[in-house]
Amino acid sequence: MADKKKEAAREWGKQAENIVSEYLISRGYTVRERNWRPKSSKSEIDLIAQKDDTLIFVEVKARSNMDIDPAEAMTAEKIKNVVRGANSYLQAQDFDFYYRFDVAAVSGNIDNYKLDYLEDAFLPPLRSR
Repeated sequence: MADKKKEAAREWGKQAENIVSEYLISRGYTVRERNWRPKSSKSEIDLIAQKDDTLIFVEVKARSNMDIDPAEAMTAEKIKNVVRGANSYLQAQDFDFYYRFDVAAVSGNIDNYKLDYLEDAFLPPLRSR
């Protein structure tokens, strides 16, 4: 039973990423990467999009319960992992891009969902010495 729940949650997560990709494309963005992982890290970036000279690192949070805000799942550790991955991606580019971190919160199901898209949802944490 637990495996079925996990599989259903994984499938809904993939569908949510599709919803967010379509949302971005409809607004003139190019989706460059999906589920991108740097070679030397466990972190994963759900979507990397581009508009003009800005790269957008998008964390997609999906929940089946519409009463729960998926964006609340962005923990300090998750932010740190996304920033670490974004840093690796940016260093591999031949061009200096502007960048930002967005969070897309999708709640419901494929037939009845709500998308909340938060631009500039967080800043990279500053390192303390």
